[in-house]
Amino acid sequence: MPKNETPSAACQMAREFERVFVVFLDSPDRRLRSGDHFFDRSANSCRLDRDKASHYASSSMRAGAVDEWFKASRLPRKKDLQLALCLNASMLSRAHAEKPLEPVVTERMFRQADLLVRATEVFGEDGPKWMATPHPLLDGKTPAEFATNEFGGEKVRSMLNAIEHGGVV
Repeated sequence: MPKNETPSAACQMAREFERVFVVFLDSPDRRLRSGDHFFDRSANSCRLDRDKASHYASSSMRAGAVDEWFKASRLPRKKDLQLALCLNASMLSRAHAEKPLEPVVTERMFRQADLLVRATEVFGEDGPKWMATPHPLLDGKTPAEFATNEFGGEKVRSMLNAIEHGGVV
């Protein structure tokens, strides 16, 4: 059952994701600063700034971001990270911290961060666990695994909204 709005946990997670994006995004057209925000904070929620995410989604993240993103995500296992970002273990072990990842990984990091923050708004501290638990409405996949593309992400987002508002999933 949802824990009805724990914005502090969700906004704390959003701040941690922002720090990862500010530190590790390689953007040739604009230098990111620690005061840059990727999440809009209101009284009850923290929402990804989709305009800003869209602007930076085609930029590369340095491979060192993956471990920091995993910490911010609070996902229970590294395997959940690999599924969410479509990264394999051997690629992660070979990647030098400064090596740029493909821009598609950046886009996935934004989408998954958005969904993890949203799940934390709905389920509180159990949000990441929900994202890593297989669900029958997602063909037995975890929400994080199902959301590896925007179509799957929209379905997961719709499910979270329905759960929060007591609607049909």
